[in-house]
Formats: sequence, C-alpha cells, structure tokens
Amino acid sequence: MILPKVIRGRAGIEGGDVSAVEVEDGAIIPMPLKPKAVKDVERQKVEEKLEKCISEISRLTSGRVEEELWGKVVQHVINEVQILNILSSLQITDFNLLRKAHDSIHEFIYIAPLCLPRGCSWHSKSAFLTYQYAAYDQAHRSFLEALAGYYNVANIILRSVLELVIKGAFWECLSHKKFRENAEIIEKEAGVKIGDSRRTILDWLRDVIRLRPEIEDELEQTSAGIFDKITPLFENPKLERLVIALRPRIILEQLLAWGILDPYKQNDVYRVYEELSQEVHVIPDKTDIGRRLLHEKEIFEIEVIPEELEKFLKLLHKVMDIAIVIELNILSDWIIQLEDKTKLKERVPALMDLELENTSRKLSELVGYGKLI
Repeated sequence: MILPKVIRGRAGIEGGDVSAVEVEDGAIIPMPLKPKAVKDVERQKVEEKLEKCISEISRLTSGRVEEELWGKVVQHVINEVQILNILSSLQITDFNLLRKAHDSIHEFIYIAPLCLPRGCSWHSKSAFLTYQYAAYDQAHRSFLEALAGYYNVANIILRSVLELVIKGAFWECLSHKKFRENAEIIEKEAGVKIGDSRRTILDWLRDVIRLRPEIEDELEQTSAGIFDKITPLFENPKLERLVIALRPRIILEQLLAWGILDPYKQNDVYRVYEELSQEVHVIPDKTDIGRRLLHEKEIFEIEVIPEELEKFLKLLHKVMDIAIVIELNILSDWIIQLEDKTKLKERVPALMDLELENTSRKLSELVGYGKLI
C-alpha cells in the first residue's frame, strides 16, 4: 500500500500563500494551491457562468447524444448539486466561523508529514494514516453537503469522519505489541463466546502471531498489515462478533487508557459521537424535512438554513479538534524523535488562531512551545 506522493495541505479558505506539501525523502516542499472559496459572488453572474459551462459541455459532447438532451442532463445534475446554495451559504455565514471549520480540516492533514523524522518510514503508522486520509476527504465532503443545504447527510458523513479517526487510532495501537499487552479494557469488556471459550480480538491476534511469529515484527514495521489479519473476521458471521463487540464506548475507553485521547476525556468524545448518531438513526427532527418544519421553511425545497449551517460548522470544528488531538497522540513518538521541531512549532499560532484549543495545547506540550494562556 502506497500513499499518494502529494499530501494535500493547509489550503486555507482565503487561498493565497498557503500550500500543499510534497513529502519525498523526508523533505517538505510547498506547492501553491488555488483558492478554495469565492466571496461576494453575485448570483446572476454565477448563473451566467453555469449556462456557459453547460453550453461548452454540450459542444464538446456533440454527437454522443442529442445536444438539447445533454444540456438538460447537465443542468439537472448542476441543480441537484445545489451550487447556488453553496454560494449563498458562503455569503451569509459568519466568515470567521466558516474559516475556522474549513481550515481545521487542512491542519488535520498538514500536520502528519511535519511529524515524520528523517529516516523514518510512514509505514510504521500506516494503519492510522490510511484511515486519516479517508477522514480528511470525508470531512471535506461533509462540509460541502452542509453548504449545499443537505444537513442530515453532512452530519452523517461527519460521524463517519469521527469514526474513521477513532477506528484508525485503535487499529494502529493494536498493531503494536506495547499496546496489545496493555489492553485491559478490551480484555474485560469486549469478550464474546466462541465455541466453549470467551474470546476477544486480542486472542485472535495472539493466535495469528503464534502461527507465524514474524508477523509481530512485520506489524511494527507496517501497521496497516493488521488489516490483512482481521479481514477473515468480517467474512465469518461467528468470528465477526469479535469486531462487533468493540463498541464505540469500549474503544474510546481503551484509547483513553492508552493516552490517545489526552487531554480529552472519554465522555467528551462520546457525547459528540452520540449527537452525530442521532443523524444516522434518522430521528424525525434530524431529517432535513424535520429541520425545515422546525424553522418554518418550505418542506420540499432544499434551501439554506443559517441556524443549521452554523450549528454544523461548530460541530465540524469540534470534531477536527478531537481528530488532530488523536493524530498528535498517535504520532507523538515521531515528534519526540524529530531533531528540528521548528515547522511544528510554527503551526501552534495557526492552531490557536483557529481556536483549536486542545490541539494547540497538545502540540505545544509535544514540541516545547511554551505555556499557553
């Protein structure tokens, strides 16, 4: 498994001089990105540009299908994407709130390559990093769905983001002996009866390693190898119970015991997870029609609801603070090994500016930035 050479970085919502980063042989190279949002766009001008876009697409696809039909197809899809709603959301929302939520997503992906010591391989953290990259993409998708007015979908994806980070951290830890040997919560709370004995995911991994002892060292070198080891569990209904037993509250309790949530407490994170779970379980008021009824909007019109958008952005910001804290704790041994922590220290003011309180405190602690007020 190979991560893309280019890791998209801190492309702020204002665009400008912030860049992506390319990681090659330990080097971090700025790469300019285009601005991510356009402010104060007049609706009429946007509609005119969309019309031109549709005409150009129709011209390029001439001969494939009837031109008029193709134009209607493109227009229909553009309407469903709710581009005009996205632009309206960008115009009416408090810009600072929008910036903090959006740019926090980029800090989440930008920090990881800055933690990698020269001579170290990212493969040793690949179980977490593969989940982290998926979480980064989904966080953006969640953000866009909320701007478009699909608040239920946005929050459902946001729960997936949080779960990706939590599960990624959990599988990363289980890949390493020092964590497996100190997993009392899993031993106590996540057992199921398989045959005549009580078993946990830890027993499965012990058996796998017992059959081929070199797997233990392989996992230390390439943590994503754990996915090959647990795949058979998902293919057998009886064995899958070992994974089903790993309920979110149990995983969070174990991550807390391992120090992966610090300075968050288990209940802090679980409350956010529970709130987002209401979206997944389609509680009436959490459906988009339910939201429109509560705000006295036309129930069958997809439109921007400022109060719902503001609430979502605050929740997204909180999830990203949790995510980066977990990321920093997972990568803490890398950070300790860094000879030059300058680039990470430079992130602290940026994190403080985004009001990622626990993230900025955790990073300050790890890089010796100094006491925060």
